Amino acid sequence: MSYGKEINVGLEVHQQLNASNKLFCLCPIAKTENFPFSANRRIRAVAGEGGKIDPAALYEMARGREFIYRFDNTTNCLIELDEEPPKQINDDALYITLQACRLLSSSPVNEVHIMRKTVADGSAVSGFQRTALIGIGGHIKTSFGGVGIQTVCLEEDSSVDMHTGRPEYRLDRLGVPLIEIATEPAMHSPEQAMEAAEAIGTLLRSLNVRRGIGSIRQDINVSIEGGERIEIKGFQELDKIAEAVKNEVSRQVALLEIRDELRKRGVKGLQGKIVDVTHVFRDTESFVKKSLTDGRVLASALPGFAGIMKKELGDKTLGKELSGYAAAYGYGITHSDEDLEKYKLGREFAEMRKLLNAGERDVVFIVAGKTPEKAVAAVIERARHCLIGIPKETRVAEGAGSKYTRPLPGSERMYPETDVPVRSISGIEVSVPETIKEREAGLKKLMPEDMAHQLARSEKYCLYENLAKKFNVDPVLVATTLLSTLKDLKRRGLDADRITEDELEKVFAYAASGRVPKSAVPKALEGIASGKSAEGMMQALEPMDEKKLRSIVNEAVHANAGQKESVLMGIVMTKVRGRADGSAVAKLLREAMRK
Repeated sequence: MSYGKEINVGLEVHQQLNASNKLFCLCPIAKTENFPFSANRRIRAVAGEGGKIDPAALYEMARGREFIYRFDNTTNCLIELDEEPPKQINDDALYITLQACRLLSSSPVNEVHIMRKTVADGSAVSGFQRTALIGIGGHIKTSFGGVGIQTVCLEEDSSVDMHTGRPEYRLDRLGVPLIEIATEPAMHSPEQAMEAAEAIGTLLRSLNVRRGIGSIRQDINVSIEGGERIEIKGFQELDKIAEAVKNEVSRQVALLEIRDELRKRGVKGLQGKIVDVTHVFRDTESFVKKSLTDGRVLASALPGFAGIMKKELGDKTLGKELSGYAAAYGYGITHSDEDLEKYKLGREFAEMRKLLNAGERDVVFIVAGKTPEKAVAAVIERARHCLIGIPKETRVAEGAGSKYTRPLPGSERMYPETDVPVRSISGIEVSVPETIKEREAGLKKLMPEDMAHQLARSEKYCLYENLAKKFNVDPVLVATTLLSTLKDLKRRGLDADRITEDELEKVFAYAASGRVPKSAVPKALEGIASGKSAEGMMQALEPMDEKKLRSIVNEAVHANAGQKESVLMGIVMTKVRGRADGSAVAKLLREAMRK
C-alpha cells in the first residue's frame, strides 16, 4: 500500500515479568476485586531535570481533574500511595531484564540509575513512574530486514482504569515489574511493524514473564514525511497493529492535505473569538435544551473550514477529531458541516452565523454545558494547528484506530529518583535462556509438530517440563493433559482451577508407577475438578483385573453382534471408565471376536 510519503514506525513493547513481588516493594503480584480503601489526588506539574515542565503534565493540570484510587492492604502498601520511600529494585525482575538484553544482543549498562518519568494521565498516585535503563542497542530479525533496538528498560506498571465514567483507578497492578523494549523508528510498512511486535513477543515468551490478558501491551510511534511523531498506546492484539498503522498513516496524510487546502483558500490564522449564544437557544427544540438548565452555550467560527470538517482522517472525520479535544474536558461539539435539520438546529445556526459574522466558507460550532470555556478553547487551538499540519500527540488505541488523549510528552518529563541508590550490575553473570525455537525443536522429537509448536509457546511449558522430568510418563500424555484436557474440563463447566500443580503431580505419580492406566488420567482430573481428592480418584481408577475385564468384553461382543471393532471398543471403554488400558481392551476384544 503506497501513500506517496515515507513512513517511519517504531514500537514499544511492554511485558509484565513473573517476579517474586513488585518492583520496589514486597507486595505480592496478584489481582483482587476487593478495594475497601480509597485515596484522592490531583496532578501538579513540576519541572524535569532540565528545568522545563512537560507539556502533557501542564495540560492535565489545566484540566483540574481529581483522581480516585481504590486499593486493599494485601496487594498495596504505602509505597504505591507515595507515602513511603521505595525499597531496592527487585533482583528477580532485574535478572530477567538482563536475560532479555542477552537475547536481543543489547549492551547492558554498568550501573542502574532509577529515574522518575512524569505520568500525566493519573495512572500513578505519585504522578510519576519509576524507570531504569538496563540495555542499549541490539536487534531483531524480520522478513523485511533487521530492526534495531534502541533501549531495554525496567519500570513499574501503571494502575488500571476502572472505566466508571470518572478518573478512577485500581492499584493492584501498580508497581508490577514491567520490561519495556523500544525499537528504532525505522520500520517502513505496517506489515513489518506487526512482524516485529510478534518477534519481540515470541522472544519474551522464552523468559519468565506473566501471561494472560493485559500482561503484554504494545505502543506504536508513527510519523510520515513532512509530519510529526504520534504515539498510539495500548494495543494488546497483534493483528490490530498493521491496521492501526495504516489508519494512522491515512490520518496524517489527510491532515497534510487539509493544511494544503486551507492554505489554498487563503486561511492564514484563526482569531478564535468566542461568543455566548445561550439566548439564541431560549426556545430551541433540540438536544441543547437539556444543557440550559444549569449551563450555557458558547460558539465560535473557523474561517475557511466549510466542507473540511467532513474530510475523513483514517477511521474518523476532522469534525470527530476536533470533538475529541472537547471530549478531554467532558464535552462534545456540534458544527455547521453536520445535518443541522436532523438535530433541529437550522434556525439557531443561521442566527449564530450572523452574530459571528461568519460567511458560507466558514464553519460555526458550539459547545454546551456548565463550564464549556476550556473545551471551546481546546477546539480552536487544535483547529489552528490544521494550518501547520500534524500536532504531536499521544493517542490511545480504539479498535483498529485511535483517539486523542493528551499532548506528546517530551524529555522534560524525566528527573532522577533520589530515594533509590545507584546499583552496579557489571559483575552479574546472566545465563542465556533457551529460545522458543530451540524449545520447539526439542519437543518435535517427542510429539507431533503442531503439539510441539503450541506447547513451546504455552504458559504451561514450565509445568510440562517439571512433570515430564519428574515422572517417567509419555510426553504426549503430559502435553495433551495441559493443552487439551484442562481446557475441555473448563468448557464443560467444571472447576479446573482445583487441579493445582500438586494434584497433577499426584495423578502422574500414580500413572508412572503403573498403579493406574494412562487412560485414567482424564477421568481422575474430571473427579478432582468436581471436588474429589486425587488419592480417592486414583484408588477408584486402579486397573480392573483381567477376569472382570474379559467378562465385560465378552458381554459387549455378544450384545452387539456384527458391530465393527471400533464401535465395540468405544462401548467397552465407556463401561470400564478408565480402569483398563486401551491396548489391553483391544487385545481381549480381538480374541472375543475371533470366537
